This record gives sequence, C-alpha cells and structure tokens, in this order.
Amino acid sequence: MGKYLKLFETHAEYESFIQTDYDKPNVSYCEDNNEVHYNPIEPPLPNNVIRYEASEKLTETTSDKSSGLHPNKFGTTMVSHTFENGVGTIEFEDDITIIDAYAFFGCSSLTSIDIPNTVTSIDGKGYVASGAFEGCSSLTSVTIPNSVTSIGGFAFNKCTSLTSVTISNSVTSIGGSAFGNCSSLTSIVIDSGNIVYDSRDNCNAIIETATNRLIFGCKNTVIPDSVTSIGSAAFDGCSSLTSITIPDSVTSIGNNAFYNCRDLTNVTIGSGVTSIGQGVFYNCSSLTSVTIPNSVTSIGSDAFYDCSGLTSVTIPNSVTSIGEHSFAGCSGLTSVTIPNSVTNIGSNAFNACSGLQSITSLATTPPYLGYDAFYDITNNCPIYVPSESVEAYKTANNWSTYASRIQAIPTA
Repeated sequence: MGKYLKLFETHAEYESFIQTDYDKPNVSYCEDNNEVHYNPIEPPLPNNVIRYEASEKLTETTSDKSSGLHPNKFGTTMVSHTFENGVGTIEFEDDITIIDAYAFFGCSSLTSIDIPNTVTSIDGKGYVASGAFEGCSSLTSVTIPNSVTSIGGFAFNKCTSLTSVTISNSVTSIGGSAFGNCSSLTSIVIDSGNIVYDSRDNCNAIIETATNRLIFGCKNTVIPDSVTSIGSAAFDGCSSLTSITIPDSVTSIGNNAFYNCRDLTNVTIGSGVTSIGQGVFYNCSSLTSVTIPNSVTSIGSDAFYDCSGLTSVTIPNSVTSIGEHSFAGCSGLTSVTIPNSVTNIGSNAFNACSGLQSITSLATTPPYLGYDAFYDITNNCPIYVPSESVEAYKTANNWSTYASRIQAIPTA
C-alpha cells in the first residue's frame, strides 16, 4: 500500500546510488525526477487472517438471507475485524480451511481478497444459489491458492466485475455455474497445461475429464481429447460461441449443454458420442446443419427444439429412439429421413416443422409414434414409407392421423 521514496538533489547523486546493489525486484527508478522507489513487499499473511480491499467495511451478518460478511462460515471463530484506508483484516482463532456458502454473499463493496493457502474448499457444501462470493459485484480478480481442491456451485456467480481468474491444478472439481453471469470475465487461467480460455459472455461451462472437471471459456473454445463427457448446461447461454468440435473421446453430451447458444452455426460431433441428451441444442437458432455420427443410439427430448435455422439433419442407422419435441419448431427443415433402426418417435418430435416438404420412414414395421409427432406441418407434406408397409402405417396407432399423407417411397 503506497511506496517508500528516496529523492536525490542532483542527478549525479542519483546515478551514483543506482550503481550499488539496490537493483532488486521491489525497487524502481525515476530518472526524470532523480527518485528511487521502494515498493514494499508485504509479508505472507498468517493462515488465520483474511485481508481484503473494499470501498467500505464489510457489514457482518449471521442471517443466510442477508448480504454481507458471515463470520460463521469459515470453520473457526472470528477474533477481530478491522478496516482502515480501504483495507480490511479479519482474524480468526485457527487456520482457515474452508470458505463456506454465503461467506461473502452479496458483499458489493468488495474489490479484492487474499485467500490463505490453507483453504481447501470454497463454498464447501456446494449449495445451489448460495455461493461464497456470489453477488460480489465489485470483485475484479481472484487467485485461487494451490491448497484449494474444490470450488462449489455458484461460488462466484454474479461477480459482474470479475475480469480474470487463476485456478491452480490442485482443483479437481468446479461446481455448476461457479462463474455464471460473470459478464466481464475475459480470461480463465487453469494451471493444468497453462491453458488460457477466453470468455466474454457469461460463460460457466463445466466439462468433465477422466480425472477432473475444468471450466472452459466460450469464444474459440477447443475441447481437448482428454474430455470424456460434456456436462449438463455446460455452455448454457454462451452467446458468442459460433462453432464447436466435440472430439471422439467424448461419449455423452449432457442435458441443455448448448442451450440458447444463438450464434452457434457449426457443430461437429465426434464418433465416440453415444447419446445426445435432453435439450442439448435447444434454441440454437443459427445452427444450419449437424451430422449425427453412427455411434449415437438415442436423441433426447427437445434436443434440437426451436433450431429454426436447421435445414438438414442426417440421422444414422444406429439411432433407435427420437425423443419428444426433439426437432419441434425446426421451421427451416425441408426433409427428414428416419432410418429403419428407429423403433420409437416421441410425441411432438417434429411439431411445427413448417418447412418440411417430405418425411421418409424406412422401417417396414411402423415404429411407435407419439401423439402429434407431425402436428402443424403445412403444405400437405407427404410421408413416404416402404411400399409393402403403406397399409400397416395407415392403420398404426397415431400414424393413422396422417393416413391421407402416407404413400410408398417413390421408385428411382
């Protein structure tokens, strides 16, 4: 806090002084003013002390519903809390090992904080919507010490001034929305591999690897081959994400993984994916095409709901189930071919696909069809089926609703 200063009357005296052994990292020189600045190096904090900077002293509270410093959320008893010249010091009886849910909840005047290197868990109980630093809207930067192994859900949610985060490779788990709604976040540095992820749009992506879970940015994201699954809501609302390649190492894509990524135009799904979860690409309105690999056996409900820009879909012969509302609202689709491997088509699966000009089902035995699977499809869209199965389709449950449209697949 501040600098020590040595001022020389003449430049010669200044030059003579700097030839000595004062060329150290905590010393700087100002030749124009013949000044030497000593930048004090703060001694390491005791592990029972937290120091913070703020525009005012943090208000203490014991109610989890109130914003402010919660002294009972550190696993030890608070001894004192002082504040002077914008710097607060909180002392506890014992070393601090946990910063629990609500610890600094809603402390909007907090700008920076030093976390002791004995802390192993931030937001230790992982309460949903009760992050340790949730709502600290003036907090600008955070360095997570090497001692921390877990960061709970919503830990830094709504820290809207947070611009950078450094996470050491000691961290093995990061809870959902740990950095959700951090609208100023521009970089997340994870020491594991020293990779920097660029995020400029409220990213809170959680991706699970074989050994741990890491947080990824949204813009120009590259998913490494070590990733085996993409978690639920991983890229939820990442509005700057335009393309994504899912490597072959990934076997599953969690529910709502790319929900509301409205600028997402290109998706490549690796050959290791076996299931596409519920609502994975829900409301990805800029998505124009997607190729589903032969490894996929099921497409979850709402998977491509309201992907209005989608013009073509290739469903491989490996798929046995198409979930409810899976392609509902895909008004840009012009044709759909359902392979003979499909045995189940959920209700409203292609509801409101108003641009469809043809539907082809290749199965000789009509697959189960949920109600209103082709509801609100205009243009009297024909439904093509194998010639020997036309009558079976016309009388099958729910297929019979579209009997007037069912006809044999045209011969070449």
